[in-house]
Amino acid sequence: MRIERSLDVILGVMLMAVTLALFYQVFGRYVIGRAPAWTEEVARMLVAWMAMLGTGACLREGGHVAVGALVNAVPLRVRWVLLALRDVAVMATAGVMAWAGVRFAMLNAGQDSTALEIPMTIPYSAMAVGAVLLALVLTLARLGGQTPAVDSIMPVE
Repeated sequence: MRIERSLDVILGVMLMAVTLALFYQVFGRYVIGRAPAWTEEVARMLVAWMAMLGTGACLREGGHVAVGALVNAVPLRVRWVLLALRDVAVMATAGVMAWAGVRFAMLNAGQDSTALEIPMTIPYSAMAVGAVLLALVLTLARLGGQTPAVDSIMPVE
């Protein structure tokens, strides 16, 4: 799926950018004697975005925290009901996160970041974007007939 591959590439680029920014910060502090102010801010913002965008990638792989003992111990029909309830809970959580993320981003719209001097809506909108992505990945998986595993024991059907 293109969205999943694109998400993996974006997350990889973000991880590389965080690594380079932090390396440059350490280099600046201990070799040059003066740490650049922007590197810490970039790293913090990128880590927040990676965490929120990573929820969709994690859902796709069945990597979210789950207790599979109950789901694996019940008959197949009950398992489907439990998995449907899980999906409803994930969608409800994504909805609340998206709503709260938009409100929080708008609340901080007039503020600029200290070092980069960019609107704080950019880092604060990570929660809303990540929640929408989570709901999108779950919806596309279900429309495609996929059921993400509860844990590594349960096979993906």
